[in-house]
Amino acid sequence: MRGVERGAALSVIHVDTPGRYIVEVVLKDRRMPFIRMNVCLGAHPDRVIFVPCARRTIYLLESTERGLVLQLDGRDVLTASIRPWRISDLGAILRQRRRQKRFQLSLLDQSPGHRVVLRPLLYSSGSDGRELATALRGVASWGFGPASDNLQKTLARYFDGPPILAPERAPTAEPKIAVALHLHYAELWPEFEALLEAIERPFQLILTLTHPNPALAERVRATFPGSEVLVYDNRGRDVGPFVQLLREGRLDGFDLICKLHGKKSGMSGSRMVLGEIWRLASVFDLIGSRDVVDRIVAEFDRSPDIGMIGSRRFQLPNEWKDEAAAWSVNKAMTLDLLATMGIASNRLSYFAGTMFWVRRSALEPLRRLNLSLASFPDEEGQQDGTLQHALERVFGMICPKIKGVGWDDDVEMDPQKPTNSSDRVSGSGHLERGARPSAGGAPNVSS
Repeated sequence: MRGVERGAALSVIHVDTPGRYIVEVVLKDRRMPFIRMNVCLGAHPDRVIFVPCARRTIYLLESTERGLVLQLDGRDVLTASIRPWRISDLGAILRQRRRQKRFQLSLLDQSPGHRVVLRPLLYSSGSDGRELATALRGVASWGFGPASDNLQKTLARYFDGPPILAPERAPTAEPKIAVALHLHYAELWPEFEALLEAIERPFQLILTLTHPNPALAERVRATFPGSEVLVYDNRGRDVGPFVQLLREGRLDGFDLICKLHGKKSGMSGSRMVLGEIWRLASVFDLIGSRDVVDRIVAEFDRSPDIGMIGSRRFQLPNEWKDEAAAWSVNKAMTLDLLATMGIASNRLSYFAGTMFWVRRSALEPLRRLNLSLASFPDEEGQQDGTLQHALERVFGMICPKIKGVGWDDDVEMDPQKPTNSSDRVSGSGHLERGARPSAGGAPNVSS
């Protein structure tokens, strides 16, 4: 074992001999509790993995391999250390062993006789570590476990930006598109601004806020001329303003509407992590690049029976949330709303978080309910059981068919179709760096 090398760009951990090691990493202040780790090992392909990391985290590293090199982003790391495992570490390793094992990550594609695993000992990493453990259990219940493709791909997109070689895809139609974006947290605008600029096709932006913000309104209109910036009372979360837009006729005349919002689930702690992952994964799946948007628009054109398209990661029920969990306490109110619209179906399928693309025509039954912003309860931090939670389910159930998609879905490409590199979207590196990215770059999501 050679230890740790520090540089401006990287902190490099060398493990020359097989064995068990204790790794300790202390991070600088940052919002997302994950760090990028590059894993390099001889003839094995290099691998990138995103590792849970609290302010100070202890890890158990077990390796059967020689010449293992782990590279961490030196801009994030305050200190890093490694030492051989000692008998005095046994208490930390055994403490809540079964619960800590769920956070374990394989750093090497498993093959007989080869094993390199990293286990964050979060319950032995102070109060921040224990809080992160709670957060990871929460996101895992939505299908975003530490080693899952859902989480690893979402974090890759977050840290690295869109693919450098996003293929050009000519749209099959040019529908009239509205983007209805609700921001209670105005500081999230740069994140959405960068992604919307990268769409590079015509749309009308309708931004709703809960407080007047002249500086933001000026910036929005400068970037997206002709956009509307409206201020509504803070009722019904993101659903109330959307219903009010529908009532006022502001969504009329459009073929497709992309409904987005600056979802957060708390300003700190375990719910904050869930909210950040939820928002990022949903937004990447819906407007993650020009190619993502073109594929969604083409799917609407190909399939007239599809009324709504959203993130497949949050289409409920699914393998992580069964029908009972998907209904929660909202079944009676949801079915009452459907009955009032004359819709008898109780087929439950919807996009949790109410971010989606929808045909304007599919919303007509909802408009006939004659709801307005005043129909929603005062904001009191309700987590379930309100009109907005029932409508979250109604949106999907009024459509004859809905479809879940992902930015990372494999799609068949025409090998004969040329690409135009000037139209490609490129990444701009780490999302949490201070400078505002260009239109094609990765958004800054710090708040």
